[in-house]
Amino acid sequence: MAKSLAGKKAPKISDRMRGKTIPHIGVLSAEDLDEVMGLAEWFRDNRYDPTYSTLLQGRVQGLLFVYPSTRTRLGFETAMAQLGGSNVYMPIEQTQMGRGESVADTARAMDQFLDVFAGRLWKQEDMDGFAKGMSKPVLNACTPKDHTTHVIGELMAIRQHKGSLKGLNLVYTGMARGIMHSFFRCCPKLGINLVVAIPPSYAGTVDKAVYAEGEAVAKKNGTRFEIVTDLKKAVKGADFIQASTLIRSMLAGEQSPEEKAVIEDLKNWTVTDEVLACAKPDALYSHSGPAHRNVCATDSVMDGKKSIIPDEALNAIYAKKGLLAMIVK
Repeated sequence: MAKSLAGKKAPKISDRMRGKTIPHIGVLSAEDLDEVMGLAEWFRDNRYDPTYSTLLQGRVQGLLFVYPSTRTRLGFETAMAQLGGSNVYMPIEQTQMGRGESVADTARAMDQFLDVFAGRLWKQEDMDGFAKGMSKPVLNACTPKDHTTHVIGELMAIRQHKGSLKGLNLVYTGMARGIMHSFFRCCPKLGINLVVAIPPSYAGTVDKAVYAEGEAVAKKNGTRFEIVTDLKKAVKGADFIQASTLIRSMLAGEQSPEEKAVIEDLKNWTVTDEVLACAKPDALYSHSGPAHRNVCATDSVMDGKKSIIPDEALNAIYAKKGLLAMIVK
């Protein structure tokens, strides 16, 4: 368990990342990640300290989301508000981009109004387009290839309970999505042994270039880095099991026959008490949310003593706050 920073003097915020754009977590070094987490942890443990409550006063954050969000949207809006800034939430269908305007033209327009941009987009290429087209900082708020702020929050939650990340055995299980690709890029940098457990049918959705990037760093640092297709084998010796959604549709009434068939096939991928017992006795579990209960994991796992799901959601807010405090001019 990490030592609380409650009551500690507010740290000085470095300007070395001021104005930095983060289209994916790979642009952050191990030093960057550690510095962001350190500041975010202070914010978390001193959430009502007024020291930086006006740091971003007068600054505006734009949130362009192609699909609805609970944790990510609330996290970005809360973080910006706590720093004294304001937010403009833009569902894509309410923008000209929703009618076909190009990323380049939208980026140029937004650059005139905003001080920071966060995008939740279907394509990493669109995120890269905003990063190229805007002079203001751009943050990835989720693409299929990255989920920077959420993963930093997940790492903070692990560090909060385990005290350290280096040498930790981390298992990710779920879809081959942004969170997984962010783990590819950051875990080897931080000395974390990463095992990704995904159903064989999902293997084709792994980005080979991002995987190769992580694999190269893992070889250099001597950390474990692999993908397996057996959940119980994957969690053997795990210190932490980080789960993500296995299917996209949340409501049973919205599931197509094909999706229902997938759910049936995924029964062997549900994290149960039996699966959790294959890990270390003190292993912990979390889920990035939203979760399909009794598909991704059983109620007894999600609500059990080893689950730190609420802590992860809280840490993700302060990961966003730490990044915003460091990059917004």
